[in-house]
Amino acid sequence: MKTWSYDAIADVYATDMGQSMPFDDVGWYRELCRAQGGAALELGCGSGRILIELAAAGLDICGADRSLPMLRRLRADAALRGLAAPALLQMDLRALAIRGRFRTILLPYSLITYLTDPAVAAQLLTRLRALLQPGGVIVLDAFVPRPVESFSDYRLDYRRPHGDGLLERRKRIAVQADGCNRIQRWYRLLGADEALREEFHTDETIRPYAPAELHALAAAAGLAVCGEVRDYGSATDAAGEARFVSLILALPGENA
Repeated sequence: MKTWSYDAIADVYATDMGQSMPFDDVGWYRELCRAQGGAALELGCGSGRILIELAAAGLDICGADRSLPMLRRLRADAALRGLAAPALLQMDLRALAIRGRFRTILLPYSLITYLTDPAVAAQLLTRLRALLQPGGVIVLDAFVPRPVESFSDYRLDYRRPHGDGLLERRKRIAVQADGCNRIQRWYRLLGADEALREEFHTDETIRPYAPAELHALAAAAGLAVCGEVRDYGSATDAAGEARFVSLILALPGENA
C-alpha cells in the first residue's frame, strides 16, 4: 500500500495531534461503547490514542488505519501497557475490506474530512451501514468549520516537550476553490539544548463538513440521525460555539 504523509508522524502523534484535542473525547467514546455493548470498530485508529484506552477498559474493539507505521506504534504502546495485541487492519477508507458486524463503529477526530469528495464519504457510510448489528450505531465526528484564510509562510503552532527534548510544529494553509483546505505541516525534533535532531513534513487536503452537510451524508447513506452531541458533552465556551459535533447514526426505525 502506498505510504502517506502521516506515516512520518507515527512516533510523535501522541505529542502532536493527541495533545491538541481540548476535550475528553476518549471518555465519551468509552462510555458510548460501553453502553452499546458488543464489538466496536475504530476507523482511522492511528497510533491508538483512543483504541488503547478503550481496550484497557475491557471493551471488545478492533481498529483499522491506512498507515502501517501508526499501527506498529499502536502495537508497541499497547504492549507497554500490558495489553493483549488488539485486532488491527491496514486499509484505506476508500477500499474497506472488513468482515464481521459491530454494535459501534467510530469515525473519530474529524476522520471524515479526509474524504474530500462528499459522494465518496456517503459511499463509505453506506458500506458501514452493512456492518452494523441490530441496534448498532455509527459515530460520525467532525470539527465545526470556521473561516480560514490562506497563508504561504510556515507559522508556529506550538513547541511541546517530547521525550528528552522538544517537538516544534509549523504549518501553512491554502484554501482551495472547491472548499477544501491544503494543510502542510513542518515538524522539527529538538534536543534539550534545542539543537535540531530531525525534521519532517506532512501534506494533506481536507474538506470541512458543516453539521448540516454531515446530516446530508447520513441521509444519502440511508442512515437516521438519532443523536447529536457537541464537544463530547462538554460545556461550550462563553460564546456558546461548539468546536466539534458528533452524530450518532443508526438504521432507520431503530432507536439507539
